[in-house]
Amino acid sequence: MTALFLKEVARNPWTAGLFLLPPLLALGFQGRGEGVGLVGLYSGLSLLLPPLVLALAVPLLASREEWAFLLGFPVRPFLAFLQGVLGVLLGLAPPLLLGLLLGAGLLGFSWEAGLWLLLSGIGLLLFWLGLAALLSALLLEERRALALGFGLFGLLNVLYGPLAVALAVRLRDYPLEGLLTLALLLNPQEVHRVGLLLGLKAPVLTGPVGYLVAERLGTVGPLLGLGYLVLFGLLLTLLAATLFARRDR
Repeated sequence: MTALFLKEVARNPWTAGLFLLPPLLALGFQGRGEGVGLVGLYSGLSLLLPPLVLALAVPLLASREEWAFLLGFPVRPFLAFLQGVLGVLLGLAPPLLLGLLLGAGLLGFSWEAGLWLLLSGIGLLLFWLGLAALLSALLLEERRALALGFGLFGLLNVLYGPLAVALAVRLRDYPLEGLLTLALLLNPQEVHRVGLLLGLKAPVLTGPVGYLVAERLGTVGPLLGLGYLVLFGLLLTLLAATLFARRDR
């Protein structure tokens, strides 16, 4: 099962976009310092990588006809779905890692900064692949899953900042701080970005959302933020496999 999905991802020409994306982004941060380059690359990836992951993963994981055929083999649906997600991951990770290495080389990163870039890129990949898996398992219909996925991308990466700030302003006179904290935790990619900024002391403004994360969650180190990002992605994948195993196909 894993090999089938890996082959489908590897033969898709758009998969090469994961290799090209990091070095193209790196060209815009040359000569701006290691910390700025690292955070800038991560921020750029958080905006441009998700649509590519959704477009490559959802058509494979949400195909009802494909699963109807594959589940004819003697394999449990829960494990079959996990193997499918693993195949997609193994197809997407190598070109992304190679692209990140090339981007780190173009910016002259030290080994430590290069390692953080690799880990951050894989963390983002796991998070959005987990989200793609969850939408695919819930809907088992490519167009609806893609539409909802791009809607969530817009919410988390475009509207999230203004909405979080607006929520903080509206709740400042009410004892509902837990609601704001929950809203901040629902976007782990932003938590990790703030962790990178604070932990590496990059000379980049954290922005209003970064201020809220630091104020509500305390000191978030880069390792803690990365662990939360990866854990969130893995939990989404396990939830997706559970839902897929229990639903009618």
